[in-house]
Amino acid sequence: MKYIVNQQAIVFFSNGKPIRIEKSAHEYGRIMKCFDLPADQQDDAINAILKEKTEGFTREGFEIDPTQVTYEGERLPTALADKVRSIVAEGLPVTLFKKFWESLQSNPSANSVRQLYDFLSYKELPITEDGSFIAYKGVQKDGWSCHGNKNTKVLQGEVSDSGKIKNNVGDTIEVLRRDVDDERSNHCSFGLHVGSLSYAESFAPKVLVVKVNPADVVSVPDDCSCQKCRVAKYEVIDSFDSEIFAAVTDEDGNPIESEDDKEHQEFLDRIQSYLERKADDGLDEVSVQAIQNSFSPEYPSRIRVLDALNELGFTWYETDKGKFVDIRELVY
Repeated sequence: MKYIVNQQAIVFFSNGKPIRIEKSAHEYGRIMKCFDLPADQQDDAINAILKEKTEGFTREGFEIDPTQVTYEGERLPTALADKVRSIVAEGLPVTLFKKFWESLQSNPSANSVRQLYDFLSYKELPITEDGSFIAYKGVQKDGWSCHGNKNTKVLQGEVSDSGKIKNNVGDTIEVLRRDVDDERSNHCSFGLHVGSLSYAESFAPKVLVVKVNPADVVSVPDDCSCQKCRVAKYEVIDSFDSEIFAAVTDEDGNPIESEDDKEHQEFLDRIQSYLERKADDGLDEVSVQAIQNSFSPEYPSRIRVLDALNELGFTWYETDKGKFVDIRELVY
């Protein structure tokens, strides 16, 4: 199979048509590993990955193709279909979506469920392995909510005399569901509010990362581009540090890495460590073949090693004796 590799992607030419796989795509790492296979097995392995990407596949009750995603025969709305595709793209088990789907089915209001799709469509938010989703909440600098309602019955959480609620990391905040306004046309109303990062940052001086079970979503006001939603319960899992872009996190909000991602990072670390040792030995350059041999008995392919060197920022060049990487920059 003919291909071209550059700094941004690998492009294959299949039946005269180019298929471009960006380096940011999860498939890229899987394809690089195919070059470690015997030469007569590489094309079949790569074609299987390309076919999965362009034609779709069936797995664990999901049917995924470029136009739609169904789960157990039910077509998923766009927001959830995109989430399933993101999970697959990151090399994670698609079964991670099932718990979220089960939680969603536990929401007693069909309107609440439909409105949640609007909220999740504004910007894809991570879901968690225990069936919830990650959102953000703006609060005062001391952790108290910006507004309070003395008529709201708070089931969990510390409440001030003015009806404001304290939000500490680790707290679960819950109010009586019927004390949350379920009319989406009421834009500023009673209930616990969470939202996208941009909404939370514009709303208050301090931002918290919260976890929400979709069963506890009550309404999504149709103002602010559906960036906020009113809920009956959430858990404060962290103070905001940086936006979470992972498709799925663990129950504490930490991104879940696929086995392929972990293996790739270990591959990079192993090459980096090997080159640092050679630099400590006083060498100015190391051959690519020597790097391959350092993995004995696995011997990764040359293209995979060169790709890793590019990712690590090393300069390599070719002589009549082979390809070499300059490691003088590692000498301090």
